[in-house]
Amino acid sequence: MTESRNGWRPAALALVLAPGLLAPVPARAEFGDPMRGQQLFVSNGCVACHAVRGAGGRIGPDLGRTLAKGSFFELAAAMWNHSLVMNEKMREFRLMRPQFEGTELADLMAFLYFLNYFDEPGDPQFGKVLFAEKHCIQCHSLGRVGGRSGPRLDSLPRGRPPLKIAQDLWNHGPVMVPAIRALGLNVPEFQGSEIVDLFAYLRSQGRREASRDFRSAGDPAKGKRVFETKECSRCHALFGKAPDIGPDLGRTELRGSVTQLAGRMWNHWPAMSQAMSALGLTPPTFQGDELADLFSYLFMARYEGQGGSRERGRAIYAEKGCAYCHGPEGEGGRAPALRGALRGAAKEAIAQRMWNHAPAMVARMGGERIPFPRFTPEELTDLFTFLGQGLPKMSARAKEVRR
Repeated sequence: MTESRNGWRPAALALVLAPGLLAPVPARAEFGDPMRGQQLFVSNGCVACHAVRGAGGRIGPDLGRTLAKGSFFELAAAMWNHSLVMNEKMREFRLMRPQFEGTELADLMAFLYFLNYFDEPGDPQFGKVLFAEKHCIQCHSLGRVGGRSGPRLDSLPRGRPPLKIAQDLWNHGPVMVPAIRALGLNVPEFQGSEIVDLFAYLRSQGRREASRDFRSAGDPAKGKRVFETKECSRCHALFGKAPDIGPDLGRTELRGSVTQLAGRMWNHWPAMSQAMSALGLTPPTFQGDELADLFSYLFMARYEGQGGSRERGRAIYAEKGCAYCHGPEGEGGRAPALRGALRGAAKEAIAQRMWNHAPAMVARMGGERIPFPRFTPEELTDLFTFLGQGLPKMSARAKEVRR
């Protein structure tokens, strides 16, 4: 990724973390700064309850291993639905419930969304075992060990980014897959973090030469062009925008680091190659940082999620009890007026106002015996679409009528 408006570089984020696709969209994106989000995770006390890959509190779930990764709305719904339990735990342990200002919630969401984007350090010892078990050793040599039919792998520089190795593996597929099958072997597949461990082993055996640059995060704008020019869109949709020959990459499970996802992409190579051949297409090859750019585009597109429905959002606004306090048309009453206040607001800003308003809302709804609303990601998408687009300011004539 290139440097954003906030000045953060994902390369730096990687070092820290290392040990509307469909109209109408809810509102413009306000993607936050993951670096600031990480600082907020500590300064706002989140780390006192939640660990990240084992580092932090044990009161709540480890967010590096269990947090939803589908989209902003999946994150926001999980956070909102957890708030009542979280409030009870914070009172029990005498902790202050965090409030957010400015772009703070957007920053925190960006940090949480990218928690698993980068790899954990792989295990070179386990990777050595995989090098033999996956039959790499039969064709590729490391030092004095291994076959000679494939390229030597100890010539890789130790600083070579994992996605570069994954890109080399992918590009080698047209030669490697037939050769493996000719030997009567199964094409290797990777589960979990196996590919991360294998690459850690290859890097540990490589030349002691640092990479000249660090660009593992990718550029989503370039990745979008790669998605189009490599004809990925011929088979794969992003939230239903193309023929569904292959999985919809907006809805398909894509959890894990980028290298783990590259391993799953490799697992798909034989089936994809056959399908593309039937369509008269050639499996794509990638140069430079194209694979990293492609993954960056997919992650960012999924963060935005699928566009919501204003009409469904209006129904949810009534069904969840929002209208009881804020008025059927957002004119206010038992709670502040929303008419005009949220028009054009980004989804992150709407989520932040909801979060900060939650304590007063819980007290009010409890007194009125109204159940605290919980949302699915789809419901939250629709509600935010309605709030961002469906509550214009009341005209002077309408005000007179209401009087």
